[in-house]
Amino acid sequence: MRNRRERRLTILIVGALTTLLHPGWMVGQSHAKSASKRGSKPASMERGAVRFRFLDGLRGWAAVVVLLHHLFIDGLPANNFMADRALWAKVFFLNGTLAVSVFFVISGFSLSIRYLETGDGRALGRIAAGRYLRLALPIFAICAVTYVLLVSGLIPPAAQRPSPLDQFLGFMPSVDGLLSFSLLKVFVAYSGAESYDPPLWTMTYEFFGSFMVFALIAYLRPSRLRTLLLAVLFLLLTVLQTYFALFVAGILIADLFPRIGASTAANRAGALLCGAGILLIALPNTWFAAVYLGGAVCLTAGAVFCAPVRRFFDSRLSSFLGWVSFPLYLVQAAVIYALAPRGLDLLASYGFAPETQRWLLDFALIPIAFLWAIAFCPVNDFATAASRRFGASVVAFRDDLGARWARRSEPGRAGI
Repeated sequence: MRNRRERRLTILIVGALTTLLHPGWMVGQSHAKSASKRGSKPASMERGAVRFRFLDGLRGWAAVVVLLHHLFIDGLPANNFMADRALWAKVFFLNGTLAVSVFFVISGFSLSIRYLETGDGRALGRIAAGRYLRLALPIFAICAVTYVLLVSGLIPPAAQRPSPLDQFLGFMPSVDGLLSFSLLKVFVAYSGAESYDPPLWTMTYEFFGSFMVFALIAYLRPSRLRTLLLAVLFLLLTVLQTYFALFVAGILIADLFPRIGASTAANRAGALLCGAGILLIALPNTWFAAVYLGGAVCLTAGAVFCAPVRRFFDSRLSSFLGWVSFPLYLVQAAVIYALAPRGLDLLASYGFAPETQRWLLDFALIPIAFLWAIAFCPVNDFATAASRRFGASVVAFRDDLGARWARRSEPGRAGI
């Protein structure tokens, strides 16, 4: 229910701003010309490519944090100390929810940066048209894998799983349920009771947040007040304590980066933002707005603006993690649910104490999850290529229709 209220409030605020602030009085000709010049420079496109590489690295490390959280804190905590989520929420490399918040900021940045620089509406249309396929194909694939694991008994019934792994995947799997969840409900009506992959609670935000990004940048790019409007919208959504604020923050960071990213002060500002993010996370009380909005935005912005941090996320290891990031996020639940019950039984048969069993299994499942993610990468790569082809086809079809309509509308052709 909260997801629906958040979506409605977000749509209301975004709609009100874009309706009241009509672009007719906001467009500045000089700003549009300068933006067009910036977008036409090859160097700008080169900077964009670098940006995407380090964003992939940042996304990859965030996926590792989610995996560590699901193993050591949320899925198979070795003892009550490790199961204390409030305590470990203050440690940024074990806070899975914080990592998800970083994902959302990255999505806002990566989906908007090229259009803000170039104003290429056709490229934006291709991305928007292919967005559903980009998300749905890998999601369907991992849900289908989980379905097979459930019906084959490789994931045992909930009653036979250790706590807290008995809280999800307790339903009777069916083909109808698989198709309904993976192709529709995961995006518009997520329910943990029907989920074939518990981490997919994020997809409702990712799906609606993506199209919110497309709408905002298409509307606000020509405006001289663009940065101010994005900042106001971020603050309004932060007051509502919704994850959708993070997508707007990503657009705002993308808007600022070409202007200040190369300045000498950017490194100091980035380092200060990273420090501020860590301090917000370490606050005595885990306030949603402070930690999961403010902390995530500060950490992501700090990584974007600080050149040494960007170079780290642009390294070969970070690039590899970026490649496997979405597959790693998708497969980890299936790995844990399929292997943890039997793994614990096996270790118990060798006389290991329950706490030791969980420690050993947690560490053993890390490389196994990576192997599953690597095996899943072709599915993710196919989804990327298919979504691009589909998006290009949709834009080409739209252009063809527009050209035909224009020819029919030409004077003297009305009777033809």
